[in-house]
Amino acid sequence: MITKEQVILNDRSTRFNYLQREDNKKVKKVDLVYLNANLNRNKKLNFYNNAKIIAFCLSFITIIVLISWKY
Repeated sequence: MITKEQVILNDRSTRFNYLQREDNKKVKKVDLVYLNANLNRNKKLNFYNNAKIIAFCLSFITIIVLISWKY
């Protein structure tokens, strides 16, 4: 008859430490001024990139229309 091995619980084991609650954890806070500055910068960059793409597409379409209109 084969017996199963007995599971030994070790409180000092570091294997499942992430499951335990730690009361001394610091709350991670977000700096709203820094976050808003980054969001505003990204909005501006996205607007300028979209404007460049739209201008390029419109110029390309006008060139094609002018070439096809001439012939």
